[in-house]
Amino acid sequence: MAYSAHPQVTQFETKGFVYCPICTHTVEGTVVSNGKTAKVKPGQKCSRCSASLDPGYIMRLDRAA
Repeated sequence: MAYSAHPQVTQFETKGFVYCPICTHTVEGTVVSNGKTAKVKPGQKCSRCSASLDPGYIMRLDRAA
């Protein structure tokens, strides 16, 4: 029986608030979280200026404790 050196980490998507670097507003977007890291889901557009949210910062991510 072979065991993996690293346990499988579940990846899930959740809603969060992402900072748009073009229009400087915080908009709602989908965030992909796996383990300790969280990134903006690729391919999303800002709801205010239609710019890509790929390079945006995650400002708030609502998670249960």
